[in-house]
Amino acid sequence: MKIYATNIKNLNELNFDYKIYNYFLSNQTLCKVASYKNYKDRVRTIISELLIQYIYIQYYQNNFNPIMIQRNKYGKPYCHNTGFQFNISHAGNWVVAIIDTNQVGIDIELMADIDYESLISMFHFIEEQQLKEATDKKEYFYKLWTIKEAVLKNIGKGMNIPLNSFYVLLNKEINSVHFKENDLNYSEFYVKTFDILENYKLSVCALHSDFPESINFLEPLQFLPYLLDS
Repeated sequence: MKIYATNIKNLNELNFDYKIYNYFLSNQTLCKVASYKNYKDRVRTIISELLIQYIYIQYYQNNFNPIMIQRNKYGKPYCHNTGFQFNISHAGNWVVAIIDTNQVGIDIELMADIDYESLISMFHFIEEQQLKEATDKKEYFYKLWTIKEAVLKNIGKGMNIPLNSFYVLLNKEINSVHFKENDLNYSEFYVKTFDILENYKLSVCALHSDFPESINFLEPLQFLPYLLDS
């Protein structure tokens, strides 16, 4: 398993002409990007897919052909190579990705000041109670939120799995996921949160506990030219 992160803060219309990378992008992404009016929204979506393409080429060093990224009926991206499982997420200036041989999920959120207690009402009552008892409610909420999102993205059925159908128990050492009715194919999920990006929370979900200790940081202008030269 490997986790990657790239910061798009310095990308702009002058130094990033995303249209020259259309060859690497799926039709779904091209259609989605065309509907966005905001340039940064386009960049986040495009960089997410280009990052996966770059990782794939690095992973299979003898293969310089882009993978065909598809999406299931719930919107989860995947490719034809079942041994290359991935997931992507973006928020603010950061785009993140995770790869593994088993299905995975990842979520990153910018920790803005919001009405936590209103949103937590959609969660499991155990989590709602934990938020009330938390000393740092903002920290607790975003850790919980990103873990639950990572779990949902791992499963790949989106919000068809209600937020209150499972709960997460948080502590300093081990975070555990519990479903009320486990009718899923997998009996156990493993999750981990990384607190290395200021004002952001990042969590991942896997089918095993062999998480990396660190994240691989890449500069966009470090890997984008590589794609064009491959």
